[in-house]
Amino acid sequence: MLHHIKDQLARIPIKKIQCILVIYVFLPLVVVYMEIMLRLLTGNELYDGLLFALLFSGSAGLVVGLIASFICNAKVARVVVSFLLGVFCIVFALQYFIFESYKVFMNFETIFLEAGNVVSEFTGIFLSTILFGMPIIIAFFLPLVFFLILTTHKRNPYRVVKKRLRTICVIALMLVIALAGQVIIINVSENDGAALHLEYNFDASSQRLGILAGVSLDLWHSAFGSPLAEAVFTPFEPPPVFVEAPTPPQIITPPPIVQADEPTIDTMHEPEAHPPPEPIVYGYNEMDIDFETLIANERNSRIRAVHEYVASLIASKQNEHTGIFEGKSLIIFTAEAFTKQVVDPVMTPTLYRLVHNGFYFSDFYQPGWGGGTSGGEFSILTGLPPTSSSRSIQIAAGQNISYTMGSRLMNLGYFSAAYHNGSYTYYRRNKTHTNIGYSTFTTMGNGMQNHVRGVWPASDLEMMEFSIPEYIDNHPFSVYYMTISGHARYSRGGNAMSAKNWDAFPEQYSQMSNSVRAYMACNLELEYALDYLVSALEAAGISDDTVIVLASDHYPYGLERSDTWGNESDYLSELFGFPVRTPADRDQNALIIWSGSLENEHKELAVEVSSPTSTLDILPTLLNLFGLEFDSRLFVGRDVFSDAMPLVFWLDRSWKTDVGFMRASRSQFTPVDEDIAVHDDYISSLRTIVNNRISYAGSVLSLDYFNTLFHPDGTLRIADESS
Repeated sequence: MLHHIKDQLARIPIKKIQCILVIYVFLPLVVVYMEIMLRLLTGNELYDGLLFALLFSGSAGLVVGLIASFICNAKVARVVVSFLLGVFCIVFALQYFIFESYKVFMNFETIFLEAGNVVSEFTGIFLSTILFGMPIIIAFFLPLVFFLILTTHKRNPYRVVKKRLRTICVIALMLVIALAGQVIIINVSENDGAALHLEYNFDASSQRLGILAGVSLDLWHSAFGSPLAEAVFTPFEPPPVFVEAPTPPQIITPPPIVQADEPTIDTMHEPEAHPPPEPIVYGYNEMDIDFETLIANERNSRIRAVHEYVASLIASKQNEHTGIFEGKSLIIFTAEAFTKQVVDPVMTPTLYRLVHNGFYFSDFYQPGWGGGTSGGEFSILTGLPPTSSSRSIQIAAGQNISYTMGSRLMNLGYFSAAYHNGSYTYYRRNKTHTNIGYSTFTTMGNGMQNHVRGVWPASDLEMMEFSIPEYIDNHPFSVYYMTISGHARYSRGGNAMSAKNWDAFPEQYSQMSNSVRAYMACNLELEYALDYLVSALEAAGISDDTVIVLASDHYPYGLERSDTWGNESDYLSELFGFPVRTPADRDQNALIIWSGSLENEHKELAVEVSSPTSTLDILPTLLNLFGLEFDSRLFVGRDVFSDAMPLVFWLDRSWKTDVGFMRASRSQFTPVDEDIAVHDDYISSLRTIVNNRISYAGSVLSLDYFNTLFHPDGTLRIADESS
């Protein structure tokens, strides 16, 4: 029997065996190899969703073989397969370099948007990345080289494929088996299924299901609509806190011992009777929006679904902080790569003063949105997560954004201006920032270059010196700044502000690595800029009538271990003082909401906000503080002084409340207190809420939802006009 089988195998032509191996084995294994190598190189969890990723990548290799099998001409088949393999090599290598630089995977739309910026603005970094990453490029392109060697003219296996129909049927059967396996895995794994559709996010889905799955989903959603734009909401009521904690021991205090002949305090002085003060009854931050009529008249099912969702929510209450900033000027900063580790009473006294003498946010986050600076800006200015990555702010710029602070104050007649000491066209800000609530936008390229030195990066202090005289005598004013002094790279040669401020640190800072020292040094320029600003406001006598808000655009990813940024070690963990392992570790930051009045007139209201907060909470909080009418149900964040539930979330569906932190990629919940037992119902409810809020944010952006409710000046539309 064995002799017979051996004899039959011996009769199979070598080239036919070679053909079978190339089509059925080599092509699937090539794509699997690239998928596994990308996971290993990027440090992602190897086994998280691995089986699905292997089946999907193997299927992709089989698809290439199937395409080749339909081509009768051997030379053409070789060219087609080579081209497709080359595309795979480029996709995997490109995603590696993106992750190496920014610690996220980016879809094609974001890559194309960023590509021109990176090549034109960071040519040196771009070229050095390619140079140092050459071994990685070679590793990803090796399979293509092997294929070309295996299929030279004399060895081309496609020359001997005679029974093409049989080959096609076999490959098709293998594809069906692989796809069936994927369906089974999706049905068994709740997280894998959610990552494919309802909870799809390119970065998170690619990390879990593989880069080819992420690319395929991205192309599918681009062609047929994103799940974030489908307005699929799960009705819910605000969940009870499903937690159990040990009952604390009862402490009984014995009554004081009183001698029989001694008069007690009560018998010596009868207390004067005073009626208890009348409790203050606060109203709701809710507008008179007739959702019943809107729902009844709306023909667009997607908009109707959003109306129904918003109408199901409960508005938050006003509070003792409502309106305390009414009529004041406002200056908002998005600070490049700023972190709370910069704040120091000795080295950065102005930052320390603004962080601690205003409202102090002890658990604040700027979630890593995956869209770089643009995503951070978008979340600060609009109160929405950038569900369309870097394009979010560009989409919003063409829509009704009358709900932002910039638009609201400009419509009230405030002097309005925005400034940035970076490129005028970077992120296409020349087409966005004058449409998101500011009447002018001055940068390097349309006027600021005449007053600020053209070094990289430019000085935040010099931007202050140039811009403040333009508005300080025009109270009330609404001003926006995007700073740049804190931009990577972090070295004396890579950052002009690091070189400028290198020697400002006393001897006790000598233990820092050069990279961390460079980061701290360049952020001193932000300290000097804010010191100059506060001094100017105080000299003009308007510091009590001005509010300063500052939040970071993102964490300093330029400190992570990366060949792109020239870092051989994880300097981010050195800066933070602990290993950075989770999004919550990485993104916790400082928020400034300060006014001179909080040091004087309203000093008793300058409280600590200890509950979890994020950049999505800034806009509704400011609307409440400035006493501007708004509907809290329309915002995914909350007024932090209200009774609304504190919630921070990331686009990968991780979230944090005052109960604990859920890391979505591992389905791992960590309570804030080990003695707290959290029910599954609580986690399930929060998952629903996070999904609803992300779906709502995506719908707001894709449907221009606020335009159905408001006129461009922010006034409510008549109900029957919004249908």
